[in-house]
This record gives sequence, structure tokens and C-alpha cells, in this order.
Amino acid sequence: MLAQTPGIAVSTVVTAALAASLPGPLGWLVFLSALSPAVVLLAGAGEPAAVRGLFGARALTPAEAAALAKTTVQLCQRDLGPPSVRLYLWPGVRTVSAAGAGRRSVLVSAELLSQVRLSRLPPDQAAAVIAHAAGLVRVGALRSDLAVQLWTIPWRFLRGLARAVGAAGGRLPLMALMWRARFVLGLIALGQGVTAGQPEAVVAGALSAAVVGLSYLVPRWEKASAAGLQAMGDEQVARTRLAPSLADFLLRQSRSAATFERVHALELAHASLQPSSPPVRSTRR
Repeated sequence: MLAQTPGIAVSTVVTAALAASLPGPLGWLVFLSALSPAVVLLAGAGEPAAVRGLFGARALTPAEAAALAKTTVQLCQRDLGPPSVRLYLWPGVRTVSAAGAGRRSVLVSAELLSQVRLSRLPPDQAAAVIAHAAGLVRVGALRSDLAVQLWTIPWRFLRGLARAVGAAGGRLPLMALMWRARFVLGLIALGQGVTAGQPEAVVAGALSAAVVGLSYLVPRWEKASAAGLQAMGDEQVARTRLAPSLADFLLRQSRSAATFERVHALELAHASLQPSSPPVRSTRR
């Protein structure tokens, strides 16, 4: 939740400021028009339209569904496929991946489908990748994800703009040095605001320091959130007995230390869920 808080707060402030700048009831109309779809999504309605609008995803064609038939059968056997979960094609994604969204939606990357069609990705490994996303959906870990995605469009726009500006300015040695020492700039802004004594200056200085502080904290929060979701998804995969298939897939993609750590955790989770062997009875009298 911490990872989403800055985006929600900034988007709320931006939307409210935009609404306040409009004359009369038009501002309230704009604010409610932006808020209503997010509330509808939180209530569990409108998910297919949101998946299509936010991600550009679409339903599988008959040919695509046929290509994933063996994979889908394995998912359905574990209650992680249709109709419990809706599968969508995620065009333009160049990695073999799947992502959960909302209460019932799983987005399958176009590259995953392509690798299955070319027989480069075994059905059980494709099922394991999709099961990771579907498991998160089924346990409700992504229940509010679509509403948050919709509401935080202003935050993501501003963040993308800041990254583009930062990438352009990062080529200049002075700008790169200022970014690395931004905590000093934050302290200076806060000190100047307090020294000025005027409420507006104090607020401006505090906001500047808060922005600098968030530039350190938000990446940490996002990394922790992603790690938590990964571990939760791995646990769901292990419960469906697809951990060995996911481990094989991961090792095909990377041989990094982090991958081996994750594979080891998958192996332990899989082993812990295996039925224990019955005790051996002695034949001695």
C-alpha cells in the first residue's frame, strides 16, 4: 500500500486543483467524472472495459485460444483458468510474461503466445507463468489494482515526464551531481522556508523536502511491494504443483544469483507441500 500512496495523493491533489480552476459546478462535474469510474471498479464492475482501456488488451481469438489449449487445460484443472479467470492478450509486450489485474483478469503477453505457438515454451511452463498471475488474482491481492491504475493516471504522466527530463538532464555532469546530492537541496529548501517565517514559504520548503524524501522512499516501497507480490505468486504456484515448471522457466531466462535464490525458494515450497512418506514398518519381531 505504501508504494501506491504517493500516486494516489498526487493524483488527488492534481485532479482537485484542476477541478477548482474551472468555473462554477463544472469543476465538481469534472472531479466526479474522474472519481466515478474508479469507484465503479472498486465495486467490482466494469473490469473488462478497464482492462482494454488501461492496457490495450483484448480477448483471445479462436486461433489464439486454440494455441493455448494445452496450457489452459492445465490451468482449468487447478481452477486458475476460464471461467474463473478471464484471459486477455497483451499486445506489444516483448517478454514472456503474464500479469493479473482486478478480480478476474489475467493478461498474457503476445511474446508468451508466440513462444507457445513456436513450441519453444512447453505448455506446463506457460501454465506456470500464467498461474503466478492468476494466483494473485484469485487471492485478491490485485483487487483494487485497476481502480488505482485509473485514478493515478496524472501521477504516472507527471512521473514519466520527470523521468524524461531527468534522462535528458542526466547527460550533463552538473545535473547528475545535483541529483545525487538532492537531499542537500531538500534540506536547503526546508531551511530557507523556515527562516523566511512566512506560512507560504514554510509550506513550500516542507513540500520540497517531502518531494526529495519521496524520491528516495518510493523506489524502495515499490521494490518491496514487487518482491511481496512475487513471493505471494510463487506460493500460489507451489500450491498448484507447478513450482518445478516455473523453476525450469526461470532458469531458461536467467542464471543470475537472484534467479537461483528464487528457484531455491520454489523448490523448498514445493517440497513442503508434498505428502510425507508413510513410515517404514519393521519386519523384525
